[in-house]
Formats: sequence, structure tokens, C-alpha cells
Amino acid sequence: MSDEQKKVHYYEVPETVSIWLCGFSILKPRNTYKDTWMLYSKYDVNQRDKNAVEPLPLFSKNKYIVVDLIKFAKLHKGVNSHEDFWLQLLCEGPLSVPETENPLFLNALDRLRVSNAKPELLKSMEEYMFDEKHVYEAIMAETYLKGEAKGRADGIEQGFEQGVQQEREKNETENAARDKKIAEYLRSIGVSAEGVATALSIK
Repeated sequence: MSDEQKKVHYYEVPETVSIWLCGFSILKPRNTYKDTWMLYSKYDVNQRDKNAVEPLPLFSKNKYIVVDLIKFAKLHKGVNSHEDFWLQLLCEGPLSVPETENPLFLNALDRLRVSNAKPELLKSMEEYMFDEKHVYEAIMAETYLKGEAKGRADGIEQGFEQGVQQEREKNETENAARDKKIAEYLRSIGVSAEGVATALSIK
């Protein structure tokens, strides 16, 4: 964008492409498995001449690529591109795609094999995933974490008990000072020792 254009349009909206992979026949009337949808003016579409240029979209920044997987499985034969590989994989699974050396495809195939493996098979493979050193380290790490958690819990409990004890001692000290002042006042106005004791017993 030139400097003059930036004065008028200080921000350029980035292009947004939304890809819809549909497991139902959304493009059923059409003889294709993929289409691109955009926003057009109904008036422009109705007024176009058959020999004229196709109407332009109102907003070229938004595109919707719609893929009908049902139609793809029926219409498309063979895997000739990366797009074909992905769509074939989605439609019919890893056994339907050709062998490949592409690391991206190999990673996807490995993930599918693990996700579809039976639990019994994965369980039987566990013993080959760790040697004795790894098992020992795992046990030690688990023991350490459990000990640390227990120590933290014991510390919290001990700290709580100490806090309660300190608060209790503080209250007892304040109450004793208050009772002393009350007793001194009652004695100063002639209240007997028995009356002072009775007054202090009322809490």
C-alpha cells in the first residue's frame, strides 16, 4: 500500500479464508466436490449478460472454500496432490492413501495408528517403552512428589494450630487486663470482694 493510499485507508483488512470440510452432500446439485463461495450482489448477478464478465464479489477479503467429502469419494480417483492425500485420508482412512516419505503425512499416519490401536496392544507395548533405569527414576520422582505434598500439608496444619494457639493466648492476655481494670474500678466505688468476684464471673 502506497503512502497516499495509507492516508485514506490506514488499515488494510487481511484476507480470511474459511475451509468447510463437510461430511454431508452440501454440493449435491453440482458436479464437483469443491467450490468457493463469496459475497455477491443479487442485482449484479441478475443483471449480468451471458457474454459479459462475471460479476465481482462485493468484498474480496472473505472466501469460503467448501469441500463435499461425500462427493469427493464418488468423483475423485487417485492421489495426485497434497490436497488429494488429505481428503482421501479423511474420507477413507490411512489404508486408502499411497505410501509417502513426506514427514508431515507420516506424522499424521502415526497418530492415526496410535489413536485406533486397541487398549490391549498399547498395554502390552508399555514394557518395551521403559528400561529399569527409567522405572527407578519414575518411582523416585513419584515418591519425592508424594513426600513433598505430605510435608506441605503437615506444615499447613501445624501452622494453623500455632496460629490458633497464639490467638488464644492473645485473647487471654487481653481478657486478664480487662478484668483487672474492672476489679480495680469496682473496689474504688466500695464493692465487696465477693461482689467483684460475682461481676467478673458474668461474661
